[in-house]
Amino acid sequence: MSPQHSRPSRAKASSPPPVSPPTARAGGCVLHSAMVGALPMVNDLLRRTRLETFLGEALPKEDGRTKLSPTKALLVLLRNLLLSREPIYGVGEWAARYAPDLLGLTKNEVGLLNDDRVGRALDKLFAADVPSLVLRVASRVVKEFGLRLDELHNDSTTFSFFGAYPRRDTH
Repeated sequence: MSPQHSRPSRAKASSPPPVSPPTARAGGCVLHSAMVGALPMVNDLLRRTRLETFLGEALPKEDGRTKLSPTKALLVLLRNLLLSREPIYGVGEWAARYAPDLLGLTKNEVGLLNDDRVGRALDKLFAADVPSLVLRVASRVVKEFGLRLDELHNDSTTFSFFGAYPRRDTH
């Protein structure tokens, strides 16, 4: 094969280096900066809804190979969706900018977040009994926040479709 027609390399592209929070050094001291943002408020809502407990009970049991629990990965994804809406491949980089404890993670666990791991956690969620999970969370929210059920309608059978559809002649 001539040099002009050489095949592209099939070597796997390397992952970008993990993003570390900004660090300052002076006088033998080290200061690590991390974002906090609205995480304390979101965490309070998550705590009050007991979502971590309900997810842990609903998801299939983990095996010994699991390095980051699917529950933790899903809760980080939820925080991301509420605060930033990064794509799944950017969740690890997003999480690295925040204080790990506010994400329910250790510093080492933040480094484990990647799109494959979050995707596997979503697979486990889809394999769970989601209607029962939704019912447990909704029941907890009603109780915790003192919601009156005459003011709330939870219809899990409604489907909405949005988008551009070709027009059909109805004649």
